[in-house]
Amino acid sequence: MRTTLAVCIECMRASIQTDWQFVYNQVDYLIASMNHSTELLIFDTHPIQYRAPVFRELSKKVPSLKVYFFNSDFDGDKWWFHEVGKAKSLAWGVELQEGYWNETLKTDSLGVWKTYQKLKQILLLEKPKAVLVYGYYLKEHWILRCLCAQLKISLIFIGETFSSNSSFIRRLMTSPLQNFFLKGVKSFISIGEKNNLFYLSKKISPEKIIPAKYCIDTHFFQKEEPQASVHRNELRNRLGIEKDDFVLLFVGRLFERKRPQDLISLHEMLLHTKNVHTVVIGSGPLEGELKSQCQQLPRLHWLGFQNQLQTRDWYYAADLLVVPSEFETWGLVVNEAFSCGLPALVSDSCGVAHDLVIHQKTGFVYPVGSIHYALESIKTVLTDRTLLKQLGVNAKRQVSENYRPDQFADSICLALNQTVMSSK
Repeated sequence: MRTTLAVCIECMRASIQTDWQFVYNQVDYLIASMNHSTELLIFDTHPIQYRAPVFRELSKKVPSLKVYFFNSDFDGDKWWFHEVGKAKSLAWGVELQEGYWNETLKTDSLGVWKTYQKLKQILLLEKPKAVLVYGYYLKEHWILRCLCAQLKISLIFIGETFSSNSSFIRRLMTSPLQNFFLKGVKSFISIGEKNNLFYLSKKISPEKIIPAKYCIDTHFFQKEEPQASVHRNELRNRLGIEKDDFVLLFVGRLFERKRPQDLISLHEMLLHTKNVHTVVIGSGPLEGELKSQCQQLPRLHWLGFQNQLQTRDWYYAADLLVVPSEFETWGLVVNEAFSCGLPALVSDSCGVAHDLVIHQKTGFVYPVGSIHYALESIKTVLTDRTLLKQLGVNAKRQVSENYRPDQFADSICLALNQTVMSSK
């Protein structure tokens, strides 16, 4: 008991000393920032290939924009995140931090208190009209949520959550935390219809929700003829795929949630169709096991991890993208494929389902795990290449006209303006 009390007293002393040092730091910051103000600060986990184009577009519309990354990479190997591995070793082949002001804070090396100090110093220095955060699953998100409430800074939120078939225990644990976090948000940006319905289910006023369309840099993926056809033929020739063969494409991490085993099942069902090939792009925990199980399967090609430049070429070489995931908050791989005119077959548990992927118009949607439903959709375009081509045309038009970074940046500006006006 005495030992515990002594430790508590020492902690209090250290805290008081740290608090005084923190006060001195704040005085310096306040003097330096007397005539300084930033319109919008964005805080994100790490540089991400599909957000960088949005930040570039947004910096044109909000010149004082500053983007802070918590770290240079993200550890998804968390029990609460349901992801696997670190992505820092993956070279995406595109520049993620050019074209807009940004700084990496390296909060992984800081404890909770030092992270709090760091973030508070930034807010006091910049005096932003609003702060935008992506997600609520890190300590940094929660610190910012509390700091914005404390400093009376409007908070804008972008999340990927939608109502899903998660376990009752998980919902019981997460729902109160979600509700508390969301109560501190001034404006919400929904990335799609399922995300919008989630916010409404949380009793959030529709006036506080700004619709947006999750996007990628569509121009990066687009190729003109004859270049597209040349690359298509070159890649097919490398794997012994004939010009008129039908190619299914999977792009993603190989672990349980992505359900790559469903893709293998589809490939097995189509073995009697001699001109069907399946190309798998990606790596992950299931890679070795799947390859071992499929050693005897013909026309199944494992390419491992490919960066965006390499993957782009395969979007042009394939005929149908398959996304069989158990759950996808959105599925930006579909945006990429659509930018190349490649239609998609997706499970109904993906955020893009019935949003970007419109059944029998830009692709196909099937009940997750229902392999036979998916098989029927594939057979439809196997026997009707005219329909397949039209789906690709529709897909490319849909993503090019309605799912662009400049449009997403416009939605952020609308949320910012609405937030600032309602705060006056």
